[in-house]
This record gives sequence, structure tokens and C-alpha cells, in this order.
Amino acid sequence: MRRDVTLLITSRAVRSLAFGYLTFVIPLYLKSIGFSATLVGLYFFVAAISSATLVLVSGFLGDLIGRRDALIIMSSLFVASMAIFSITSNKVLLFITSLLGTATGSAGGGGAGGGPVAPLQTSLLADNTEPTERTRVFSLTTSIALLSSLMGSLISYVILSLSLGDLTLFRLSLALSIVSIALLALVRRDRPRIKSLSINEVLPRRSSRPITRIAIAGSLGSLGLGMVTPLLPLWFSLFLHASEVEINEVYTASYIVSIILTLLARRVEGLMGRVRAIALLRSISVSLFIIMALIPVFVIDAALYVIRVALYMITIPLRQSLSMEIIDESERARGLSITGLARRVPYGLGSTVAGLLMDYAEFSLSMILGGVIALLDPILYYVFFRHYDRRAHGEDGE
Repeated sequence: MRRDVTLLITSRAVRSLAFGYLTFVIPLYLKSIGFSATLVGLYFFVAAISSATLVLVSGFLGDLIGRRDALIIMSSLFVASMAIFSITSNKVLLFITSLLGTATGSAGGGGAGGGPVAPLQTSLLADNTEPTERTRVFSLTTSIALLSSLMGSLISYVILSLSLGDLTLFRLSLALSIVSIALLALVRRDRPRIKSLSINEVLPRRSSRPITRIAIAGSLGSLGLGMVTPLLPLWFSLFLHASEVEINEVYTASYIVSIILTLLARRVEGLMGRVRAIALLRSISVSLFIIMALIPVFVIDAALYVIRVALYMITIPLRQSLSMEIIDESERARGLSITGLARRVPYGLGSTVAGLLMDYAEFSLSMILGGVIALLDPILYYVFFRHYDRRAHGEDGE
């Protein structure tokens, strides 16, 4: 494996150690220091809007100054966010961290994605791999990140069991974020893709059609997911009466199952076709939200959540590989920024709706509506891109 690919994957793995527990620790921590469910939802809404803006900036910045340098700049925002969480419990300062756009990054389960680093990281991996190996590399990257998240979740389990508190976890995240940036600094600098700041140079015109289609499908999917995933730890805690340690166990189990199944992404692609696999597995995945809402029993919902995350995670390397195939190489970072923007704004809106419904004890309604809306994503994805499966089979037969 190429040196830069190894460094990029390692950097992501270190960062994923933190997101292995921050995914559920942040909403629970904010609630514990006095945030209402509505305010927690608003926090994630602001984070999503900020992340959307930064995602758009990151891709264009990456093609303007180089993707590695832009990735280092965007990764530094996570350092700043964890520094604030580590040194204060002031509600105003903690809410300000939502402006840094890093709280919407997640280790698994879907949603808005990995924040402003995602388009840059994905583009750099694609730049350093051949088209025929991208699904395998993206699958390996996702699996390693999940394994790292699992380790982070297990570490947090020990810390929480020893009653060392969330502050210890935030300080650990700060240290990990610094190490992650240090690894990125070892990646070779790449050339800028934008030669001037004229409209014709900046806008990704060659790939405008696939970018638009990905954005339309993704925006609907993220709106639905935003109505469920950010506040799901509070659903387990407030409505199903699970402890923080029990919630930790659920997320840990989801990582274990996801690691195994994500490694099978390349085989699933070969058996079903890339687009059909994405459409089917994501349809089942989001439908499980509806079933969870209709059966509000912790043990059952925990099992359904683990299955849901695993099915969703299989599709991530498949979608990444397809995106890198249909978006022009010179426009990858910008293209992913635009599609990322289309996902993050609806995700934030969904989290705001979820917070309001949770305060009125109607979060199950948010789960049902969110699941129905999120179903439009895989359906439209299949409608837009099904011909790529036929093309792949035709090439195999030649």
C-alpha cells in the first residue's frame, strides 16, 4: 500500500478513536449540564449548518491550495473544539463549539458524515489509488476506522465504569486530534487544481449532472436521518431508561458487527451490483428506524440499531467508489463539498425537529417520519444511477 494512503488511513483511525464515544457522549453530556432536548437539537442544527459551510469551503480550498494542506487546516477545528470541551463546562462556550462544524462527524450510523475533512480525505485517497482498487481501499479504510471506533468505545467503557467522567474522554479526544494532524503533516503535498478564481475555473462544470443527482438524493436521506440519529442516545436514555454504560455497549456492538460486514463490501458489490446494493441495504437500514419506534423496548431497539448501522456502513465504500468514478478527477474535492453541503443543511434541520418533538415526548413520531423521508435517498439513488450497474456488467462480459 502506498505510503500516503497508509498515513491517511492511520490519521483517520486515530481520529475515529475519539468519535467512537463522542457520538453518544456529547448529546448526553450536554443534557447532563442543563441543555434541554430542544437546545441539544439546536446545537446539532447549528453544527450541521456550520459543517455545511465548512465542507463547501474545504473542497474549494483543497482544489485551490492543495488537498493535504486544506485537510490539515480543517482538522485543526476538531482540536479547538475538544480543547473547549476539555477546559470548561460553560454553556455558552460549549454551544460555540457547534460553530466549528465538527460535532456532526460520526463513527458510524450515517447522517451528515465526517465534517469538513470528509471531501478532502476521500479525494486524497482516490488520488493515490487506481479505479479498480478504490472500493477495496475505501472498504478497508471504513473497516479500520470502525475498528478504531470500537477501541475508542471500549476505552470509554472502562473510563465511564471507573467513574472518571466525560472530562477525561474530552481530554483524550484532544490528544488524539493532535496526533491525527501530526500524521497528516507527513503526507506529501499535492498540486492545486484551480488555476484561477474565475467562475469557469471554480465551478465544477464537467461533473455538474452527477453532482446534482447525488445532492438531491443525499439531501432527502440526511433530512430523515437528522430527525433520528443525533438524538438517538437520548431516546435510549430518556425513553427506554438505558444507562450511559448500556448505551456505550450498544454502540460498541454496532462497531463490531460493522467491521465484519464492511470488509465484505467488495464481495457484495460483485454479487449484487454497486447501485443495487446501495439501494437495497440502505432501504432496509432506514426502515429499521420505523420498527424501532413501534417497538420501544431497549433490548429489541438495541439489536435493531446494531443491524441498521451495519447495513448502512456496508454501503459507504460503495458510494464513495461510485462518486469517485462519476466525478471528474480535477473536480472531486469541490464536487464532494457540494454534495456534502446538500446533506448537512437538511441534517441540521432534521435534528432541530427531533429536539422539539423529544421535548414534547413525541420522538417516536420523529423516528417514523425520519425513516419514511430517508427512504427517498436509496430510491432516488437507484433511479439516478442504476445504469452504472448495467455498464459494469457489460464491461465484465467483454
